Amino acid sequence: MWYVIWTSTGSERKSQETLKDLVNRVFIPRKIVNIKVKGEWTSVEKPLFPGYLFVDTENVEELVVNLRQKENFNQVLSTDKKYFPLYEKDAILAEKLYNENGVFDISEGYINGDKVIVTSGPLCGLEGYIKKINRHKRLAYLEFDMFEQKMSVALGLEILDKR
Repeated sequence: MWYVIWTSTGSERKSQETLKDLVNRVFIPRKIVNIKVKGEWTSVEKPLFPGYLFVDTENVEELVVNLRQKENFNQVLSTDKKYFPLYEKDAILAEKLYNENGVFDISEGYINGDKVIVTSGPLCGLEGYIKKINRHKRLAYLEFDMFEQKMSVALGLEILDKR
């Protein structure tokens, strides 16, 4: 099951090292987006959710006990003292991110009428999550339920054609 761990922003790498031996898989979600710098488009890597890590573990209670014994205490997100895994549909997003080494690269696609068709990149198959596109900034805004609330994330999407 995928869980989300909160750590202080900037200490994600240190927390990832701490967690490697405690869980099946751990990664820091990141994204690559294009930004304009002095009139030129440049690709940069940014955190997708600053201060958060995704972990895959079968025993979250044991993980919490181990985290409390560590120097840089991390917190598994919970509600009412109950640790909750990602919803199944959002776990698909976590799996896709993990398979991309934790990095959402820039995707490519086209617009056909009012539908977005992604032809390459990690957004393939996630078109249903896209709520808005900003072609000028080359971003797709995705919306999904995570952390018990609606989350909006901007990911790189290059629209090559409009039909």
